Amino acid sequence: MDDGGTGLERELADLLAVRIGAAHPYTALELSPALGPGADGGVRVHGHAAANRALTHDRGLTAGGSAIDALLGDAPGPSLAAKLAGAEPADLDDTSLVELLAAWERLAAWAQAGSAAALGELLHRTRGSSRHEFVVDEVSASLGLSRHAAAQHVAVAHGAHAIPEVADAMSAGAVDRRKAEALVSTGRLDDARRREVVRELRPDLEHLTVRQIRDRLRRAEIAADPAGAAERHTEARRTRSVVLEPVDDAMAYLTAYLPADDAARAFAAIDGTGVAMHRTPGEVRRLDECRADALVALVTGAVEPAAAGVSSGTRPSGTQPSGTHPSSTQASGVQVTIAASTLLGTDDLPAILAGYGPIPAPMARTIATDPDATWQRILTDPVSGVLTDRSPRSYRPSPALRAAVVARDATCTFPGCFVPASRGDLDHIEPFERGHDGPQTHGDNLHPLCRAHHRAKTTGGWSVARDPVTGASTWTSPTQHRYVRAPYRADPARSRPRPRTGDAPPPF
Repeated sequence: MDDGGTGLERELADLLAVRIGAAHPYTALELSPALGPGADGGVRVHGHAAANRALTHDRGLTAGGSAIDALLGDAPGPSLAAKLAGAEPADLDDTSLVELLAAWERLAAWAQAGSAAALGELLHRTRGSSRHEFVVDEVSASLGLSRHAAAQHVAVAHGAHAIPEVADAMSAGAVDRRKAEALVSTGRLDDARRREVVRELRPDLEHLTVRQIRDRLRRAEIAADPAGAAERHTEARRTRSVVLEPVDDAMAYLTAYLPADDAARAFAAIDGTGVAMHRTPGEVRRLDECRADALVALVTGAVEPAAAGVSSGTRPSGTQPSGTHPSSTQASGVQVTIAASTLLGTDDLPAILAGYGPIPAPMARTIATDPDATWQRILTDPVSGVLTDRSPRSYRPSPALRAAVVARDATCTFPGCFVPASRGDLDHIEPFERGHDGPQTHGDNLHPLCRAHHRAKTTGGWSVARDPVTGASTWTSPTQHRYVRAPYRADPARSRPRPRTGDAPPPF
């Protein structure tokens, strides 16, 4: 319903690198490399072996004369490779092609596990000798890789040896080399704690993106050693910088290496001004162009953020958070969700910076003490940590209702999408019908979508349903595969739902 941009999705490190330029068609402002907004999501229902077998068995699909479920039912290995090699894509329907794609990717992950095992053995044999340092160069020469790319292979081989659960997940086809590298290299967890986190993530690894994996690991890192995380951030702040890099066609990259909260504030100002420019009647520039021009205008003083409707707001009296509920505060366009106990200093749980992900408690408290911060107390389900507050219903979403839905979902609700909800469209899950008996514009029937996934739902053959009890969104593709986006848990204290008591089953 509301206009919004797709945003730029890049991965974030402990500090954000803000890279600006226009040599790349999407380079108005890049954030790199990896952390998400703390949203859990993207659990694929169809696309893994058990669901595939049930789905394809019912449909009697065929591939090269054999049932597609038999082709996909094998664990990754020589047998599956032989069957995949004998399948003819042109003979399959769309649903089977998606399953065939998933099977090839599982086989590729299995092959990468074998590659990592071979390299791991070579590293083991050379350990303690002068050859060990230069194994990476042999990998580089043998595979035709840069030394940096070869070093990534070595890191995965080292990590898979130290964390057997990663090697097992690769062998099972659930984790490819990119995910394995995220599992073994993200953060500064010791091997024992890293193994625990990997074991916790194992049921979901096939469906988590690299960004989500890194987000979970960094959250665990901050929770395991809050003081250490804060100290490392203090040290990293001393390396912040801004660099100009000339490139072709009279263009340049302006790269700023900033603390996450400062980068988020900067982008909020740029994005707010850019969106206002883009919505001006008669404007022909793309939103990315408007953001780039907004950056220059803001830095040079040609325009003030307030001129584009961007303001930090004021703190209402009597709205300080209380009890154990988490609260959300927004300062200079930046939103952070922090547990009341953390805000009061009784613990140091990771907070969640919108558009970035987990941040140390001291950074969150600094944002929270901004004199211009606006506070909103939010209520969460005590089991799942999912936002449960509802706003009044109306024909068109009121500002309060839109704010509630944005806070509840945090990002576009398509599995694996990290475009912030605040930059997306607010969509009716069940299309609005004039004359319909009963309210339709309410929290249970609204969710945020980036422009690309809004179009996928409107014209691309995708459909979505939201469970009002659990908050999970189930997407159905044109090939009838179902993908579940688990709800965003607004409570920083709960990274996974707690078991319910009594006879009721858990919500997820």
